[in-house]
Amino acid sequence: MTIVAMQRITLCGLAAEKSAALDGLQALGVVHLIPLKQPGSLEPIDPVMRRRAETAFRHIATSPEKMRPYRPGKAFDLEAVVGDIIANHTELRTLSDRRDELTAQIRALEPWGDFALPSPEALAGQKMWLYALPVKDRAALDKIDLPWAIVGREPTALHVVVVSHEEPPVTLLPVLRLTTGAEPLSALKAELEELEIAYEKAAAARTELTRWRILLGADLAAAQDLDELREVAEQTHDEDVIYALQGWAPEESMPALTALADEHGLALVIEAPGPGEQPPTLLRQGSDRFAIAGDLTNFYTSPGYRAWDPSFVVFTAFAIFFAMILADAGYAALLGLGAAFFWRKMGKTPAGRRFRTLLASLSAAAFVYGVAAGSYFGFPPPEGSFLAKLHVIDVTNFQKMMVVSVVLGAAHISIALLAAAYFSTGKGKAVAALGWVTVIAGGLLLWLGEGTARTVGGFTIAAGLAAVFLGNASDRPVNSPKDWLLRITDGMLGLTGVTKLFGDILSYLRLFALGLASASLAATFNEMALNVQTSTPGLGVLLLILILLFGHAINIVIGIMSGVVHGLRLNYIEFFGWGLTEEGYPFRAFSKRENPT
Repeated sequence: MTIVAMQRITLCGLAAEKSAALDGLQALGVVHLIPLKQPGSLEPIDPVMRRRAETAFRHIATSPEKMRPYRPGKAFDLEAVVGDIIANHTELRTLSDRRDELTAQIRALEPWGDFALPSPEALAGQKMWLYALPVKDRAALDKIDLPWAIVGREPTALHVVVVSHEEPPVTLLPVLRLTTGAEPLSALKAELEELEIAYEKAAAARTELTRWRILLGADLAAAQDLDELREVAEQTHDEDVIYALQGWAPEESMPALTALADEHGLALVIEAPGPGEQPPTLLRQGSDRFAIAGDLTNFYTSPGYRAWDPSFVVFTAFAIFFAMILADAGYAALLGLGAAFFWRKMGKTPAGRRFRTLLASLSAAAFVYGVAAGSYFGFPPPEGSFLAKLHVIDVTNFQKMMVVSVVLGAAHISIALLAAAYFSTGKGKAVAALGWVTVIAGGLLLWLGEGTARTVGGFTIAAGLAAVFLGNASDRPVNSPKDWLLRITDGMLGLTGVTKLFGDILSYLRLFALGLASASLAATFNEMALNVQTSTPGLGVLLLILILLFGHAINIVIGIMSGVVHGLRLNYIEFFGWGLTEEGYPFRAFSKRENPT
């Protein structure tokens, strides 16, 4: 993936023909517009209908079951369709609320049995109030002045009836009264049965209404396109009978823009970005399958236009980090089987195709690392087997795994610095970046080397720090003697980055720590399950299965979460912190949401 080269375009035309030209530009969908003036506050043409249509569309779009939709071109009454969907939405919500209320009342009444409360007339105007009082709070009954009686018992609660003309205060007893209503339990259950039938009918009607989702969605998209078109029309520069607009467009779209200008009789000016201009960043995506690399980068930030595209490095490093944290071939195989099971379903949308590529890559990397680590759901491979020969990584070897993690971190950050140096060629930033790479190399020699290597490492660190000082000091122009002092200050401030560099590289030790934790938890659950089986004859097999399923399920979830969070963190914080010298803003094309075809 690369950052797409941009051109500044300026279009001028007759104000009377602006709407048609803007509609064509929106249909083309290749221009990131530059507002030439701030638009006023624009409301949708019919805001009430818009909100109703959006609510209706969400209602049918989120339906658990959907019917085959009506195809574009079918005539329909928008207001009537929206009215039917809103009515169904209201009915379902009302039925759902009443169902929850009935369910709560039935749950509260079931321990009391089926009974009917006497009418207030039968009690001379008095009413009965029910409480489920914990047994431990029995003494609270002796402190109330109202008539009461214990009419039933449970192991942990007393069924108490208090008689009062008005509702007793909430502080009467340590618990709130039961809000069961006046209907007996049998009547509530009968009502619930009828309500469930009504809810099923309303749910079936919702399913039938989903046939309108494409037509309603297209109508909403067209309305939103029209709103955006109106907003853009307010952002152009207008002079008497002509208007002008500006924007950024990819170089390869110039022929299409030229054809559009010829079609609408527009004047088109194409200019390369100036040194001080910052065009939007558009990462070129080869295909849906591999565009996930760009998605991972854009999820956190957009590189500056004149920076570099780190997507491939981010994607590769993320897969490696995820594999080291999951650290189990069995877990990776389960993740891969899940991806294979949903492969066809995920392939129905561009986002799904990108995501399944990510899942497949993470599963493959984690499986290879898990085989090398010799962990299969926490169990080692049989001694002397083929898999045992592939077991070349010992995650419990603290010393070696610490070295691997730190060296991997040093390499990751060095790649970022080398890229930053390449794209800052001719500037002091490039010298400083190369200086930091030299410091990293010297630090590794000093730590891992012996004898002469350690001496060389010390001199290498000194040379790298000198380059960092010179690189940070050289970018400031000298116009007066004071500027020399400021240059020295810049150089000294640049050297303070050594603590950040040291901390960032040590941050990669989390790969070793989390991988060890995952492997240790898996082995612990296995040992626990085997011990329970041995100590509990008969039932032990069932307990072994339950412990293995529950334990490994927890460990898989923790491993995946840790792999995603920390794998991305090392890219976004440590790697981007050294490799991306400037932050950009994403390319947003002025385009239609819905293709008329």
